[in-house]
Amino acid sequence: MQVPSYRTLASLAVAVAVAAAVGFAARALFGRHASASRAGLGGARSAAAGAPGSPGERGPGGSAIEEVVLHVPHLAGAITLDGDTDDPGWTQPPGPARTGPFTLANGAEARPYSDARMLWGDGHLYLALYASDEDIRTRTTDPDGPLWLDDSFRVAFRRGDVEYVIEVSPKGVVTDSVRRGAGGAYDYSWSSGVHVSPELDGTINKHEDMDEEWVIEMALPFESIGMKGEPGETVGIAIRRCDEPKGQPRICGAWGEGDVRARLVLD
Repeated sequence: MQVPSYRTLASLAVAVAVAAAVGFAARALFGRHASASRAGLGGARSAAAGAPGSPGERGPGGSAIEEVVLHVPHLAGAITLDGDTDDPGWTQPPGPARTGPFTLANGAEARPYSDARMLWGDGHLYLALYASDEDIRTRTTDPDGPLWLDDSFRVAFRRGDVEYVIEVSPKGVVTDSVRRGAGGAYDYSWSSGVHVSPELDGTINKHEDMDEEWVIEMALPFESIGMKGEPGETVGIAIRRCDEPKGQPRICGAWGEGDVRARLVLD
C-alpha cells in the first residue's frame, strides 16, 4: 500500500480547512438577515418536530416516509420587500421559522448552502430564501420561462391533490404553475400573485469573478393557494434549490422532498 507523502497530507488538510471556512462564511453572511434571538441553525431544529408518515408509505429511496412539521410564527412587525431581511417583522421576537440547511437525496447537507425562513401575517406567507453561490447564473428573463434550467428556487405547496409551484431566479423572475390531480399536467396560466424582491452579492453570468450569495424575499397571498391565513391552518410544502457550481455538474438540494415530507402550521 502506498503511504501518502507529507505534502499530500498537508494539501488535504488545507482543502478541509478551506471547505469549513466557506461553510462558516455562508452562515455568517446570511446571519445578518436573522433575528439575534434566534441566531444559528439550532432554531430550525427546535422549531421542527418529526412525525411518522402513513403506515407502510415509502419514499423514493425506499425508506418510510417521515413528516416534518414547521410552526410558522405570526410576524411581530412590518416587512418591506427589498431583499434585505432586516425589517422588524424578521428581527423582532419570536423571529422566523427556519428550515435549516437543505440536503441531498442521501441526507447529506447540500453544497452550496441553502435555507429558508418563514413568517405570516397581513394575508401573506413571507419567505426568505437564501443561496450561497460562487457563480450566480441565470438565462431566463421572461415570466413562466424555464427557470428549472437556471440557478433557482422551487417552492411547492400541497393542498389535497392540488400542487401549487412557484419558481424564482436570482433576478426575481417568477415561473408559477398549478397541477390538479396526481400525474396531471402543470398549468402555467395560473398566477400566484407572489411579490418578489431579490438581493445579490455578486455579478450574474460573470463567470471569471467570485460571487457570494443571493437572497429572495417573497410575499405570497394565502388566497392564491386556497388558504385564509388563520392560526392553525396547515399546508404541505417542499422547497428545492438548484445550482451549477463552477466546473461541476448541476446539483439540487431540498427541504421537504423525498423520504421526508414537510408541512407548515400557522401559529
